[in-house]
Amino acid sequence: MNESKIYFYTKDIIKKEQVKKISDAIDAQFIELKVSQANETIASLVGLPPLSLSDNKNTNAPALWAMPEIIIFFGISDKLLDTFLAEYKKTGFEKIRLKAIVTPTNLGWTLYQLTEHLDKEARQFEKK
Repeated sequence: MNESKIYFYTKDIIKKEQVKKISDAIDAQFIELKVSQANETIASLVGLPPLSLSDNKNTNAPALWAMPEIIIFFGISDKLLDTFLAEYKKTGFEKIRLKAIVTPTNLGWTLYQLTEHLDKEARQFEKK
């Protein structure tokens, strides 16, 4: 059984349905992220046991924080990831700016922290 999971948040209903369709086509479970999950750790979101967070100073999302569009891949092979990205590109939708693969480094981060980190990286990349 394939354990590939794709976590996605967008306000665009049509884009969400397209991502779900591509996820289904590659046999990956589609999971819609919710703003209410902003302060959950990535480990918790993907169903892994809680980590020792003694080194990690989790910061909660501000009250009026607007979650950006984000896609998170978990347990997905390089081949399936490439297939997903190629199929998504064919849709003609604007690219998903914040993308992540679950790693040992980001497991202890909250969804909010991950989006902030990815946004910072994206802004640095866009400056170049």
